[in-house]
Amino acid sequence: MAIKLLIVDDHPMVREGLSAMLAAFNEITVAGMCSNSKEAINMALALEPDIILMDIKMEGVNGIDTAKEILKRKSWIKIIFLTVFEDTESIRQALQAGASGYILKHISGEKLVETIKRVFKGETIIDQSVFHHVITDYIRLSKKVVRPGCSEEKEKILELTPREQEILHHLTKGLTNKEISTVANLAVDTVKTHLRNIFRKLGVKNRTQAISYVIKKSRDTEETFLYNP
Repeated sequence: MAIKLLIVDDHPMVREGLSAMLAAFNEITVAGMCSNSKEAINMALALEPDIILMDIKMEGVNGIDTAKEILKRKSWIKIIFLTVFEDTESIRQALQAGASGYILKHISGEKLVETIKRVFKGETIIDQSVFHHVITDYIRLSKKVVRPGCSEEKEKILELTPREQEILHHLTKGLTNKEISTVANLAVDTVKTHLRNIFRKLGVKNRTQAISYVIKKSRDTEETFLYNP
């Protein structure tokens, strides 16, 4: 029996492209496609797919919150996130929501089918290109020690990942999200996700407060904490 799949993505070309690609594989049947959280929940309840292939960023309710709602009602459905987000915070939230897979959109058709089949059999699959971020973050946190003479504020900045420090550096130079995405070679949505993580870690609400935080701490200690290109 073929694996019944539901595709959830707010870009029509992505949905149609995935459906056309998967049509070549007899092991998988695309039972339905939709573009938002409400449709995804309704179709999941009506179609009862084996697997939902879902993006994280959608208009309105995001994919992670949608997954939580679906799994409350149909806990046996397996959800694979197919996304552009490579940061550990998105991966952590996805897995905590109950995801069985986390893969990036540049995946090949053969690898996608392999992932779907393995998740169907009960495995949890994380894209190899982001898995090292998870391991690195885990090791960093498990080895965290209090540095002698290091203030709480300085610790917060030093706890940022190298990529987050790089983005914060560009932020203090006055670059917009689009400009940061260009110089850092990242999607704008990925930059926004990193910024949200930076704000959370520093305990600030917005980019202005983040810039002020770094400038003040650098001035107070006569040190530069940021990424140095």
